[in-house]
Amino acid sequence: MRGRPGRGILSAALACGLLVSGCTDEPVPLPPESTTAVPTTTATTPPDVVTPAPPAVPTPTVASPTETASTPAFQELRATLELFSREKLQEGASAILIKAKVGSQEWTHAAGVRSRDGRVAAQPGDRFQVGGQVRTMIAVSVMKLVDEGRLRLDDAITTLLPTAIVPATNPVTIRQLLGNRVDLPGAQADALLAQVVEQLRGAPLDAVLRTDILAPLNLGSTGLLGANTGVPDDLVHGYVRIGSDTVDVTSPGTPGSAASAGLMSSVEDITRFQAALLNGQLMSPQSLIDMKSTVFADYGLGLDHWHDRCTNGTYFGHAGDVPGYGSIAISSADGNRQLAIFMAYPPLPAAQQPSALALEMTGVAQVALNTVCRFQFR
Repeated sequence: MRGRPGRGILSAALACGLLVSGCTDEPVPLPPESTTAVPTTTATTPPDVVTPAPPAVPTPTVASPTETASTPAFQELRATLELFSREKLQEGASAILIKAKVGSQEWTHAAGVRSRDGRVAAQPGDRFQVGGQVRTMIAVSVMKLVDEGRLRLDDAITTLLPTAIVPATNPVTIRQLLGNRVDLPGAQADALLAQVVEQLRGAPLDAVLRTDILAPLNLGSTGLLGANTGVPDDLVHGYVRIGSDTVDVTSPGTPGSAASAGLMSSVEDITRFQAALLNGQLMSPQSLIDMKSTVFADYGLGLDHWHDRCTNGTYFGHAGDVPGYGSIAISSADGNRQLAIFMAYPPLPAAQQPSALALEMTGVAQVALNTVCRFQFR
C-alpha cells in the first residue's frame, strides 16, 4: 500500500454505526473474544474470557471489575471498537487484534482464530503481517544515517544506487521517496530505500532494523518475514480470493527485495515503537521534526498525518494494506493516546488495493480516539 488510506470517510454514518464493507464469504465459526484491561490504580488482572458453546459470531466479553475505574470516554472508545470487531467477524474476517492506550488506561482485545482451518483462538500477543508499517521503520533507519552525516535527504537515489532504474525524468531524491512524492508503487519505493540502507550499513535490512529499532526497544515480536524464515506459530494467517478458491497467503513468495519480504509485528510492539519514535528516542530532534513535517497535506517522511480533534493538532502513524491483512496504528503527537488495529481480512480478490476495509479501519481509528476528548466539552 502506498501509504495512507483516505481521510475523507469520517462521516456521521461512520461515527454512529461504522461503515459496512467486506465480502459474502460465510464466516468461520470462531472462539470467543479475549479482552485484557489494565487498571489505572491496581495490578494487572488476567484477561476475561467467556466460553459458551462456539457460536457463529463471538459473544461479547463481560467487563472485569478493574474496568470500573475507566473514564466514560475510554469506555466509549472501547464500545466503538468492540462493535467494529463484531461486525467485521460477522462479515468474514478471521481475526482482529486491538490495543488502545489513553494515559494510564490500556485495553487489549483479540477475537477470531489464527487460521481458518484451525480452532486456535487469536491471542492479544499474536503477530500479523502489517504491510506499510515497514515504511516508518525504514524511514527511522534512513534518518539515523542522516544524523550520522552519511546521507542527505536531498541526495539523488541514482547517485547512491547507480544501477537503480527509476522511471522519472528528473533526479529522484531520498526525501521524495520517503514522502510519497514519486509516482512509484509503495513497495518499489520501500525497496529502493532499503537498498540504500543496506549499502551504507553493509548489512541486510532485517539486521539494520534490529540494531536501529527492535533490539533497543525490545520489540521481540517484530521482524521481516522472508522466504527462509518460516511461518511462526503465533502469526495469524491471511487469505485472498482467487477465482472461486480461498487461498492462504501467509507464507511469502520469493521476495523481489528485502523490503518486499514484509513486516510482521504485534499490536503491543507497534504501539511501543510509535511512542518511542514520537518521544524522540530514535533520532535527533531535527530529524524527528523533518519526519513529522508535511510533504503533502497529510503525509510527512514515512508518517501519515491525521487531524487530532482533541488538540487541534496531528495524529501520526501509518496504515498497512497487503493481500489478506490490514493494519492501522495512530498516536497523538505526545504518545499519550494510541490505537492499533490489525485485521485478517475476509477473503477478497487479491487485486483490490487499497481495500475498502483499510479505509474503514483508518476512519474507525480516528473516530475512536476522538471520542476521548468529546467528553471534555460536554
